[in-house]
Amino acid sequence: MKLSYISVLVILIFFSCTNSSTKEPDIKTSEDRAIKKQLQQYNIRIIDAAKTKSFTKISDLYADDVMLMAEYHPLIKNKKNIKRYYDEIFDRETLKKYSREIIEITVFEKRVIEIGLFTKILDNAKEYRGKYLNVWKLSNDTQLTLKAQAFGYLHPIEDPNALIVEGINAVKYNAIGIPWEMEAYSALNKTNVMDRIPERSANGYTKDAMYLPFADTIKTGKATLIKHYKEYYKYPVKIDSIQGWTYDYDVVEDGYIRYTGFYVDWSVPEFSGNTQGSGISYWRRVEDNSLRIHRQIGTHIHKKEE
Repeated sequence: MKLSYISVLVILIFFSCTNSSTKEPDIKTSEDRAIKKQLQQYNIRIIDAAKTKSFTKISDLYADDVMLMAEYHPLIKNKKNIKRYYDEIFDRETLKKYSREIIEITVFEKRVIEIGLFTKILDNAKEYRGKYLNVWKLSNDTQLTLKAQAFGYLHPIEDPNALIVEGINAVKYNAIGIPWEMEAYSALNKTNVMDRIPERSANGYTKDAMYLPFADTIKTGKATLIKHYKEYYKYPVKIDSIQGWTYDYDVVEDGYIRYTGFYVDWSVPEFSGNTQGSGISYWRRVEDNSLRIHRQIGTHIHKKEE
């Protein structure tokens, strides 16, 4: 069902008035430290697996139904397909240096969001600098298993074809329904994207939001996001249509984590095209009980040239 702009505003006002107050995840500091230590150890294992070209060394970190949103690549679903992806990427890339740095961890009762940076230097001197956002399932005994992994780069990639693996089973998802509150905010955000007004787009985020955009550095804070959207919207592009869907979502203490896909038709004078991609967003409830995007990563699919 499509929502009119007025309907969206009515729904948002209703939820702002009726929802419970903002609540931060009630997790002990000692648990946070233990989780961070566990993730640091996992990152050491991830580096070793890439250097030794062995996905088997990290296979146990992935849930069977895990999602991988790798920049330039269509969404990859389940551990078997992800193994195929990494086996091929590991075979192509001989690493001279690989480093990973955790920059933030957000702990919920049953989920953990990890955000970080990485640098890869290959034996041919090619360098990849990137960022990632992982969502981990947190068990009662504080063990972590990857539910979703998304990563992109801090710069454009000269040859995206080198990052695409052919022959992986295509993901066929039926879009799932989401709470009406989320549906309303999503509809409003689509309107803002089509209107291309920087302040409105930035208003969809929290004051201290962190956005990990396609082929660019991490953007933190609403003022930075306004500058980002002003730069992004300065080109004479018309958004003709937007489709968005939800693969899955988690309810967390102060909001939602969403796993989504999108398809955009756009046009410029004498030319038109489309852009597809996936992303993960953490929507947090703010002081007035409304929802805003607090953390988000977006990836684009590259159309491989023949």
